[in-house]
Amino acid sequence: MTISRTKDGFKIRGAEMTRIETFVDAAFAFAVTLLVIGGGDNIPNNYQDFVNALQQVPSFTMCFANIVFFWYAHHIWSRRFGLDDGLSTFLSLLLILVVLIFVYPLKAIYAGAFNFIPDFDSGAVFALSSVEDFSGLLVIFGLAFSMLSAIICALNWHALRLADEIGLTMLEKFDTKTTALLWLVNASVPLGSVAIALSTTGVFWTKAASFFYIVFAVVLPILKITRMRLRRKISTQEENESQ
Repeated sequence: MTISRTKDGFKIRGAEMTRIETFVDAAFAFAVTLLVIGGGDNIPNNYQDFVNALQQVPSFTMCFANIVFFWYAHHIWSRRFGLDDGLSTFLSLLLILVVLIFVYPLKAIYAGAFNFIPDFDSGAVFALSSVEDFSGLLVIFGLAFSMLSAIICALNWHALRLADEIGLTMLEKFDTKTTALLWLVNASVPLGSVAIALSTTGVFWTKAASFFYIVFAVVLPILKITRMRLRRKISTQEENESQ
């Protein structure tokens, strides 16, 4: 007898890992490895080198969190839908490509950001000679973050297109659609930072471009609260129809 498993209101259709999901997991693990060993850093062999290496922990932690953020989104998508068709494979491979390109700009921007903090040395993993350098990194970072978010959005829209084929319920369709919309927001906000960085110069506007991501803290909670309210209504409707 097959036991139907559910999580967060979703039937787990991808309980068994596909080859593409295994490949994606391996690629993300490799990306994290590049964060650690990239740039030719050596293993510390004395106390001072060890202390210097520890100074890289804050920037590495932020980089790691960013990488895991997108890996987990793909993991959830894989578990919910279990898709292994041509477009799913293409989008997953595209995600890997952008992640591996994203690794070094990611490491550079957090190292550079921490180096801009007075009296803080991030361990010299990446040196910036001017504010314009950091502004350029903001453009690269924003485009990469936007592309990764757009790919996760596309994966969810693709699953929504196949809703009837894979048997999504009304609530699952709602969750998939709103998840895609949230990722669309994630893809859009960085473009605001990119626009500021590309169209302006100077310390003030570079700071404005970097702090533009605060928009996430305002927009996402509002969208998620609205989503929860609508979700409760749909859940109640499904329960009433099933009785």
